[in-house]
Amino acid sequence: MPPVSSVTVSESNGLTFLDVDNALATARISLFGGHILSYVPKSDDKERLWVSPHAYLNGERPIRGGIPVCWPWFSDDHGREKGALPSHGFLRTQVWKLIDSKDDDSGTTIELSPSFTRADGFENECNVSMVIKVGNTMDVSLITENTGVAPFEFNCALHTYFHVDHIQHTLISGIEGQYKDKLDNWALKATPTPYAITGETDRIHLAPIKTADIEVDGNAFTQVVSEGNDSLVVWNPWQSAASISDMDPFGYKHMLCVETSLTQGKTLAPSECHTLKQTIVPRQANV
Repeated sequence: MPPVSSVTVSESNGLTFLDVDNALATARISLFGGHILSYVPKSDDKERLWVSPHAYLNGERPIRGGIPVCWPWFSDDHGREKGALPSHGFLRTQVWKLIDSKDDDSGTTIELSPSFTRADGFENECNVSMVIKVGNTMDVSLITENTGVAPFEFNCALHTYFHVDHIQHTLISGIEGQYKDKLDNWALKATPTPYAITGETDRIHLAPIKTADIEVDGNAFTQVVSEGNDSLVVWNPWQSAASISDMDPFGYKHMLCVETSLTQGKTLAPSECHTLKQTIVPRQANV
C-alpha cells in the first residue's frame, strides 16, 4: 500500500525512511527498528529529538538517538547472563513494515509492525504494532496483544532521546517519589528537587508518572506525557559518552533521555492488549 501524500519514502545505505511533512510538523522514521529520528513542530520549528552524529544508519547496530523501541525486555532484564541476549530486546534491530497511513486535519497517522515477535528469550504468541501520530504533538503508541492461549509477562519502553540546548541549563519537573539508581547498585533514593542533571545519571523512577516537563534556561520546552507505564527512566551518560563508540564525547550536553517504560513486569492474559503511549508536547518559551 503506497503511503499518503504527506509521506515520502526514501532509501540510504540500505535503510528505508519515511519522511512526514504536513501543515503542522515534520518527522522522520526509519523502518529499521521502527525508529523515529526527528520531530519538528511547525509552531516553533525546533527539533525535539536528538540523534547522535555518529549513529549507525546502515543497519549494523541499533540507532543511537531518536526513539528506540525496547521490547520484550528492558535493558538486560531478560533472565540470562548479561550479553546472552540483546539489550532492550530484538525489535530495534529488525525491519518494520508500513501497515497503514492516513492524513486528516489533525496530522498524519502511520501504523508500523515488526517482521517478527518471537525470538530467543521470548517464545510467546503475540502481535505488536506501533501507531505514530504527527501533528501539533507527536503521539507514539506501542501496542502488544496476546494472541496465544497462555498468559505471558513482558517489559517495554519508548527510550526517547530529547534534544536540549545544554544539559547544564536543563531542569525536569513533574517527577516525584523514589527511584532506583543503577549507578549505585540499584539503591532506592528520593527524587531531587529541583531536578537537574549534574553528572552521569541512570534512574528508574518507580511510579506511573504521567507528565514530566523539560525546561531549558528556565523556559518550558517539551512536555512528556505517558500512558500505560509503570515507570519513567531518566538517563544521561555524561562524560561516559566518551566510551560509547557511536556517541560524540560531548554529545551528552545536548540530550536527555526521558523514557516512558514498563520495567516491573506486565502480565497479559490471552486476548488482552496493552498500549504504552508517549505524547511529545511542544511548549512555547516565555517571551
